[in-house]
Amino acid sequence: MMGPFAAASIVPSFSLLSEELGVTLHQVAYLVGLQVAILGSAPLLWAPLSKRFGRRPIFSLSLICSLVGNVGCAKCPGYSSLAACSALTAFFISPPSALGSAVVTECFPKKERGRYMGIWALMVTIGIPMAPLIFGFVAQRVGYRWIYWTLAIVSILFPHFLA
Repeated sequence: MMGPFAAASIVPSFSLLSEELGVTLHQVAYLVGLQVAILGSAPLLWAPLSKRFGRRPIFSLSLICSLVGNVGCAKCPGYSSLAACSALTAFFISPPSALGSAVVTECFPKKERGRYMGIWALMVTIGIPMAPLIFGFVAQRVGYRWIYWTLAIVSILFPHFLA
């Protein structure tokens, strides 16, 4: 869920980003387009890397680097640095999109696999509409930078939910 969720998270704060960064709304929309393009192409790299090094190290690297990328986005002073950090974050948040179905296939027997594959597909799909709904309130109350801080906090807490 976090890949599409993170990409769509800044949608409700387009006007805030435009004002603070001194760019047009079209340029702010390019940030989402950049993330979506990377989320669509980066899994082509992650799948072979997971076969070589294993899924757990790839997921761990993904969490750590997406945390760094989100902190970078929260502290970015300008548009170009925000675009670079957003691209970095999108690249490192994409492994679950590439490897999620393989993890479901490995973890569940054939009788249960369809149900859990459906849950995985639902989570990937539901991230897109949920992010603007949640982060619209965040951006309105405390500013768009807290969108990135929240995503970074989720990256810190997520491994503890798995333990």
